[in-house]
Amino acid sequence: MENLIEYIYIISNIGVEKSMGQFDLMKMNFSKLERLLIYRNILKDDIFSKVLSLILSLNRYINHEHSNTYYQLCHELLTIAEEEGFQGDLLQCYILKLIATDENPFSLACEKYGFNVNPGLFQAAIHDLTILKEIIQFTLADIGIIIGVGELSFISHYSATSKKSNSPLDNYYRELKQTFFKEKPEQIVEMLADFYFVAGSGLLCQYSSFRLDDNLELVGVTSPNTIKFDDIIGYEDQKKRLIENTETFLRGRKANNVLLYGDSGTGKSSSIKALINKFYDKGLRLIEIKKEEIKYIPYLLERLNKRGLYFILYMDDLSFEDFETEYKYLKAVMEGGVEEKPDNVLFYATSNRKHIVKEKWQDRNEVTEIHQADGLEEKLSLSERFGITITFLSPDQKEYLEIVKRLAVKNKLYMPEEELVDMALKWEKWHHGRSGRTARQFINYLLGKNVS
Repeated sequence: MENLIEYIYIISNIGVEKSMGQFDLMKMNFSKLERLLIYRNILKDDIFSKVLSLILSLNRYINHEHSNTYYQLCHELLTIAEEEGFQGDLLQCYILKLIATDENPFSLACEKYGFNVNPGLFQAAIHDLTILKEIIQFTLADIGIIIGVGELSFISHYSATSKKSNSPLDNYYRELKQTFFKEKPEQIVEMLADFYFVAGSGLLCQYSSFRLDDNLELVGVTSPNTIKFDDIIGYEDQKKRLIENTETFLRGRKANNVLLYGDSGTGKSSSIKALINKFYDKGLRLIEIKKEEIKYIPYLLERLNKRGLYFILYMDDLSFEDFETEYKYLKAVMEGGVEEKPDNVLFYATSNRKHIVKEKWQDRNEVTEIHQADGLEEKLSLSERFGITITFLSPDQKEYLEIVKRLAVKNKLYMPEEELVDMALKWEKWHHGRSGRTARQFINYLLGKNVS
């Protein structure tokens, strides 16, 4: 039986002999990867290391293990292609993503300083991209032909079902791909330097919004809210002030921390999320901080100070009871202690309390503290760390109905205005009062009923 299997593979290799010239070239080019200086992290990637091992293990006689490894690689790359929104050859797309997202001395320096990096780093990057340009020419289908499994054409012309939303890399992907195949290594390095400066490296160029995991590492938000400022009806002055402060920040000038204070459902949190959708391609990133994570902010600031992008530390629905002390940590880091707060970080928070820390009447009458005013002032002073306070109040009836009407038009919901107004007024009485959120929920209700 073993002799029969071996005979079958020898016969199959007769057709493969035509590809041996390409096979020798592929094996020679992939063997050069051991010379990488800057992009050596690519060699540690699980999938890429499997590809490399497969190619370097090939010889004139292909065995069953080779084809099995190849099909497993196809399976893994297909899975990733759907997650990442790949368009084109699966292996080429994957290698290009590894290069674009690699966090190394060159990409980090370019992220922070653009083209003003050590010339030696540029030369090292050119050295590596000369090697990587040679290997990225080969497709997954090319490997399949050499192995003798036949050409799976769809894996070289793949089109994922959907694209990753709000991925900074996605905006540059087509240009990066064209540059890799058409330009010399020197031009590729210049393109990458510009990409890293604008979009960042590592995780920062893959996501626009982040949270912290249990190990205090940044985790990209894979399905961020896609709301835009046009979706937030009304509050034009509030949105303008928020946008202007953020634009000042992104120009590298002094800007203020911002507190968005006001009633529930008025668009405070949505406005901050809309900022990211407006400015993520300008280098803005959002990191959501939970109340229990506030004490770790100094550690986070130390890391962000080394990066070249701009960060908003976002605290949603921020408030403290009088017995909670986390607000003291927040006051300290916002004010700046021994180490000054990085210029590329701002604090944006939303709260239903203007002074954030809960104050009780007994605080004003308390006589157990000798310097009573000092204790009271400490609780009220956190909000003063936010240089700008933007107030979002619940709309009056006229404003509420205007929000309803504009949302109806935006969603192509056409019905007699008198009927729409009557139903909207009943809805706000039966539900959560007048707010932008209530108006949105009312329109969603009508859309669910297929009212038109």
